[in-house]
Amino acid sequence: MSLDAADLHAVLVLAEQLAADPPPSFATVCDLLREVVPSQSASFNDMALASGDFRYVIAPPQDEALAERLKPAYDRWFHQHPLITHAQMTPLGGALRFCDVPAADGFAETELYRSFYEPFGLRYQMVIQLPAPPAVIVGYALNRTPAQGEFSDRDRAVVNALAAHLAMHHRVVHDSERAKAMETEADRSGWSVVTVRSDGVVVGSSTPGGAAGLHEGDTVPAAIADLIAPDAGSVTTGADRFTRHAPHDQHDVVIGSDRWRCVVYPVPIGPAVLLVRPLSAEPTDTTPLIDAGLTPRQAEIGLQLARTGASNGALARSLGISEGTVKKHLEAIFRVLGVDNRAAAAVAVSERIAAASRPNDAAARA
Repeated sequence: MSLDAADLHAVLVLAEQLAADPPPSFATVCDLLREVVPSQSASFNDMALASGDFRYVIAPPQDEALAERLKPAYDRWFHQHPLITHAQMTPLGGALRFCDVPAADGFAETELYRSFYEPFGLRYQMVIQLPAPPAVIVGYALNRTPAQGEFSDRDRAVVNALAAHLAMHHRVVHDSERAKAMETEADRSGWSVVTVRSDGVVVGSSTPGGAAGLHEGDTVPAAIADLIAPDAGSVTTGADRFTRHAPHDQHDVVIGSDRWRCVVYPVPIGPAVLLVRPLSAEPTDTTPLIDAGLTPRQAEIGLQLARTGASNGALARSLGISEGTVKKHLEAIFRVLGVDNRAAAAVAVSERIAAASRPNDAAARA
């Protein structure tokens, strides 16, 4: 179906908004789609079918509370969804409505409809699938009430015209989150960035020659898989995805025969981003810092700051002290080391530890 001038203009306006810098949030995109294709609600979905890890962002936001309450039913009966079943067989086949899939004729009689869609007052749905790894479905869903009726051919044509722009927006957001993690790594000597799907498969690594189990295509060890696995019955919507682990929480895990430190880096949706480094690369002796004039507690905080670059709140949690106490200790560390910010303090600490670990000239000559 050809779009008229008004619809083409609407598509171009939305495409321009999707290409904005910084890119709009997934919730904002849902609202934008509802403007060009009138709908009761819309959602962005990232579904790792193998692990049962379904994440979503929904608009309007007031629907989130009901979605949270009903999500266990969705997880149980999602295999009855005719559009999901069709998308698995024919990925990237364009926008799909219930009327496009013969199996949808009896959808209103399914447990999925009665336990999830009917409580929302919804009857019709149209979805557009975006490029994703195998066994992962990523895309947008638009929903209508019985009174609003089925989506028209015009609605389907509009969404199809936006498909490439939606896919590019998703890629930009994904790459932006990875870039943030890479920037974090640059400030953390010895850390590597690894992106992992919720089924445990590594989809990217900044150090291809790193530990076994952390190469692209590998399945991560169980100790790491547990850090990114969804909680049973939990709801992971948007930024709530990492409710079990606060940003910069550190976890010691065994990979092969070595112990590694792992930090879960929070991203709103998509593959988890992890920072990992072998514990053998982490200094443990605070003597050089104490010799420089720091107290044992200040030396411990300085070492943690150099290792992780963590926020004051994260340092406080890991050390079991208040955030205010951390701030006072950092002020003392800045004064003793002759620096005026956290980044400079981390560098100064690392340099003193590294210098102490090198043999002195006399020992080298001997």
